[in-house]
Amino acid sequence: MPANPVRPAETARGAARLSACLAAMWATAVTGACAGVGASAMQDVVDSWKNVSIEEAKRQWGPPKAVQAMPAGTAYVWDETIPAARAPGSGPRDAGMERTPVPGHCQRKLVAGPDGIVIGGEWRGDACCVTTLVGHCAGLKYRARG
Repeated sequence: MPANPVRPAETARGAARLSACLAAMWATAVTGACAGVGASAMQDVVDSWKNVSIEEAKRQWGPPKAVQAMPAGTAYVWDETIPAARAPGSGPRDAGMERTPVPGHCQRKLVAGPDGIVIGGEWRGDACCVTTLVGHCAGLKYRARG
């Protein structure tokens, strides 16, 4: 009788489970790091609008989806739905077992005082910016007209 009674198939399954577990832990850590970076980037976007006319924000971002009266002034709300991205030819989609992708959402709110100057803002959502340096997210930061 061999010294190790564990069959090779059981050892392979254990290694596969360990690999899957490590991959899941790595993905969770990366997602958490990206969420932190996204939060910082979106806060930079909101902060860039302080002391700027709300009319300039409307010119740069387009018309807000909603306007809400507040005791300190007026809140202007922009909502964005971002379609879920998938790599072509990947995953169970090819086998007809595709899960319906859930689109992301991002809501941005700027609050302007009675004089129309932005005094603050906030954001929330699962599909807000990861970086304010490039692309769509870079376009959300205040750009002085020049």
